[in-house]
Amino acid sequence: MAENSRTVAVWLHDDHARLIVGAAPATKPSRWAIEGTIVETIDVGLWLRTHTIHEFRAVTIGVKQVNWQFASTELLIRWEAVITIQVFESSGKELGFKPTGD
Repeated sequence: MAENSRTVAVWLHDDHARLIVGAAPATKPSRWAIEGTIVETIDVGLWLRTHTIHEFRAVTIGVKQVNWQFASTELLIRWEAVITIQVFESSGKELGFKPTGD
C-alpha cells in the first residue's frame, strides 16, 4: 500500500486477537477489528498505529461490541493473524460490512 496515511480496519482471526489482548479462549469465536493507520509493512506483518481493538461478540439477539484499549500506540500485526484489511475511502467510516441491494 503506497499511501500509509489512510485509515484501515484490520480484521483478525479470533485466536490471534485473544493472544494480543490477553483474553481467555472462548467457546464461540468473536470477530475482531483494529482500526488504525498503517505505519509500515515488513516481511512478518504490518505496524499499525491504533488505540483500540474492537471485539464483536455474538449474543442471543445481535452483537455486543467490546473495546480493548492499550497504552502503546503502535502494534505489530503478524500476517497469519490477518483475515482481511478494509480501507476507508472517506471520513464517514463504519467498521463492518453491509449487504447491498441488487
